[in-house]
Amino acid sequence: MSASAWHQFIFTGGLGLAVAGLTTYIIMWMLVAVHLRDHHPSEHARLGGFLFAPRAFGWYLGAAWRRLNDRSLSALAVLGSIGAWCILIGAISAIVVKIVASQGISA
Repeated sequence: MSASAWHQFIFTGGLGLAVAGLTTYIIMWMLVAVHLRDHHPSEHARLGGFLFAPRAFGWYLGAAWRRLNDRSLSALAVLGSIGAWCILIGAISAIVVKIVASQGISA
């Protein structure tokens, strides 16, 4: 069972999107964590300091940083949210196309 060129293209694109999102997420998380530590210690304590904590990842996906009404934080966190969504969309597309290719369904 060989995958078609479309399956391979979407799989590679999905992985690329996930890696780009991961890079953005990691860089922005470090900056946002320092900003939260300095300006919003209660929110920092609620999220925890771990980069891939589900609560922190959901905080980005849901754009919960908006309720803090901090323009400096928003400038950083919007990029982290884009990165989190890229991770999610890229991983889902790569997984779905891999499942579709393994079932032998052609595009």
